[in-house]
Amino acid sequence: MQLGGFSGIGAGVFFFIGVILQITNNWFPEEALQSGEMVAWLKGVGENLPPMLVGVGFSIIGIFFFFSTGFSLNRLHPKGGWLTSAAFCGHVLGTTLAMCAFVFGFGFTWGLSNLANGAAEETLQSLSTVATMGMRGFLAGDDVATTLIGGVGNGLFSLAALRSGYLPKWLCWLGIITGILIFVVLLRYFVPALVALSFAYPMIMIWFICTGVILLKKARA
Repeated sequence: MQLGGFSGIGAGVFFFIGVILQITNNWFPEEALQSGEMVAWLKGVGENLPPMLVGVGFSIIGIFFFFSTGFSLNRLHPKGGWLTSAAFCGHVLGTTLAMCAFVFGFGFTWGLSNLANGAAEETLQSLSTVATMGMRGFLAGDDVATTLIGGVGNGLFSLAALRSGYLPKWLCWLGIITGILIFVVLLRYFVPALVALSFAYPMIMIWFICTGVILLKKARA
């Protein structure tokens, strides 16, 4: 139970710090892709590579903790039938895909920085096509992984815990509501106004941290 507690807190803290570093250093590519500014993104990679890679590295560490948290919840939670099984499968698939996406993003960014650093404008234009394809692949993997972890995994673990009373009701409802919002916000690519629901992403980190704290309290009781 202590493993699950420390893992939950570690997952939320490390991944959140990673995302903050990625956003503040303009690594996260969604806005650049939508506005067609991948040349500017490439130049930014050359200028801010170390903090960008540190941010991606923090997220990779957080993903390790995602898996161990899901594993602990699957072991510790009273038998919840298909809900617990489906939640664990969501966590395993989601963390595996997230790890692949962020490891790819780490290596891809590092490689592009070597090519883009000091490159002529024509070379940057060519590299921007490669960057666009690669980072669109990263975003697709990240979106699906987030849906599997935050939507399927956390949502169904929370629903199972709500029925059994294993976790506090407020935490269960937080997980369920966040899970629903994660599915809805995916539609932002078709309904841009739904980007306003992006606050659901940090709610995943809050759920992990709170779950970790609750598990630690249970372990010490």
